[in-house]
Amino acid sequence: MNTKNYLILCAGITIVLVLGILFVPAFSDFMEQVMLLFLSTQA
Repeated sequence: MNTKNYLILCAGITIVLVLGILFVPAFSDFMEQVMLLFLSTQA
């Protein structure tokens, strides 16, 4: 995989995650719980 394809892949994943967090309430709640769990275990 060359650099151009890697950057396109990363940009696509980022756009999907951002749109999912903005427009899908259940997904944003799930992401919040995962981030809080991660931060609480790393503290």
